Amino acid sequence: MLNRIWNFCCSLKLAIYLASATTLLLMGGSLLVPANWRIFGGMDQLALGDWFSQVAVHAPQKTWWLYLAALTMLLFGINTLCCFLDWLGNIRSRWRKSGEYLLHLGVVLVLIAYAWGSAAGWRNNGLRCQIGGLTPLPDWPGHYLRVDSFKPLLSGNGPPRDMISQVSLLQGDEVVLRGTVQINQPLRHKGLVVTPVSFGQQPVGFKVLIQGSQPTELIPGRQIILTDGSRLDVLRFLPDARRQRNGEIFYRSDQLGNPAFELSYQSTNGQSWRGWYFVRERLPADLAAQGVKLRPLSPVLQNYSALTVNYDPGASLAAVGSGLMTIGVLLALFSFYRKRKTLDRPDIA
Repeated sequence: MLNRIWNFCCSLKLAIYLASATTLLLMGGSLLVPANWRIFGGMDQLALGDWFSQVAVHAPQKTWWLYLAALTMLLFGINTLCCFLDWLGNIRSRWRKSGEYLLHLGVVLVLIAYAWGSAAGWRNNGLRCQIGGLTPLPDWPGHYLRVDSFKPLLSGNGPPRDMISQVSLLQGDEVVLRGTVQINQPLRHKGLVVTPVSFGQQPVGFKVLIQGSQPTELIPGRQIILTDGSRLDVLRFLPDARRQRNGEIFYRSDQLGNPAFELSYQSTNGQSWRGWYFVRERLPADLAAQGVKLRPLSPVLQNYSALTVNYDPGASLAAVGSGLMTIGVLLALFSFYRKRKTLDRPDIA
């Protein structure tokens, strides 16, 4: 009984059935994609495991074929692994088929790598990295990306020819990797891949006139000593903020809309104030009462490089599997033509 089950698992017919079923499911199911772009349009922006748990689970009537295709691919991988193990057990009599079974092993490794990457990998698309600033990687706690310099190569009015960023990867305060990121030259590190997407400018503060003096930039972290010795600290800046009826302030977007600053004021006589100042509104009454005069001039813009950061822990395993498949194909071809030359199989034309 066990022998019959094992022979079934190693069966070539089973491999053909499973491969055919997978192909039919993928080809047939792909016909649903154009008409359901809201469901399938973001598949390449998420790891497959995240897409199944966040998107596919809410539309089972449109995505059932992917679940079946994943199941048939899993069964096909098991079938291929059984064939390889069966060959290992009879390698003395089947060593001439080494190429074919290296191809089997390569397929198994690629499938394992794909499943591993889908379950444990992640994708961050279009992270806006300010030049010189630290950008935390949301799915990799304790790790940060820093763009040390950025240079776009423009080509007239069309898209840029290249976007060159000098990037550092940090674990805590320690730099673990430095490299150059270009359109055709991603930065790679233990399954991590960093590629450029776009670039631009984003508002980080405002240039203002304070007490009629020279223009000053209000940006977070800036401390300004006024003419009377009092101090104004810039705590936070929101490019587009909203004030609720209960007084709470909410962030809305990175685009310049209704900019607001959280400020702290300390006078020379010990009086203090802390609150929000909306650029499009009048200066808060408590600040105006202290004689503070502030007139906004223009936003302060800072360059950023938008980078896509993907992590695939199975990438190295997939590379090994691909290498074994290539070697297996070459050995199989060599064996085939050698047998023809020696008339080992004269019936093959």
